[in-house]
Amino acid sequence: MDATYREIVDWASEMDRVRGLLQLARTAFPAPSTLYRSFERVPMSVWRGFLRESATICDPGSHGAIDATFFDRETASRHYQHRSDRHIRTLKTTALVDTDSCAILDIHCSAHWPHDTQTGRRVALRNTEKIESLAGDKGYDDQSLRDALRSAGVRPLLRHRLFAAYDHAHNARLDSGLYGQRWMAETAFSAIKRRFGPAVHPRAWYREFRELVLTAAVYNLEQALKQ
Repeated sequence: MDATYREIVDWASEMDRVRGLLQLARTAFPAPSTLYRSFERVPMSVWRGFLRESATICDPGSHGAIDATFFDRETASRHYQHRSDRHIRTLKTTALVDTDSCAILDIHCSAHWPHDTQTGRRVALRNTEKIESLAGDKGYDDQSLRDALRSAGVRPLLRHRLFAAYDHAHNARLDSGLYGQRWMAETAFSAIKRRFGPAVHPRAWYREFRELVLTAAVYNLEQALKQ
């Protein structure tokens, strides 16, 4: 409906026919503040578990792609941002995406914009049991990450930054078919932003992280329904 939960509750209170179909009384809807507090009480580990289960439903394959994007933090007023000393306007979000189902296997959020090699290492190495190969652009060019992936049995398909002639040679030896599927990560981000919007809505950073993880899980469920 492209509306907030508060607006939906207000509309449903006036829709007798809809409430009858759903078998809901006027007072059956949780108050918006109750819903928000329930999200507050659930720890991040539960949301991540939900994300993992939602990815499993999509029947993922063995090849993954990693990429990052930014989500706006534009909902808070400038007065609030100044008062809370919150000057960063975007969140950096890194996702590991299965290229067979386009499901998001894992996600990492940060308000401090760490380098791709840092977040990529964290996301990739905690998911080595889920993938057999990993594709990433030159932002994830890190030899120690390649060595760690190989030690865990994962084939790294990370493009080299071009500093010397042998970097061209390394890139030429990449499996073009598997590496070319890296665009699936960009497709997942594009679909989320078109479906749910390019901005996060909570004011506190940890609530923003939870919203992005939950959004990724809901996206996975929609992907599973399409299969």
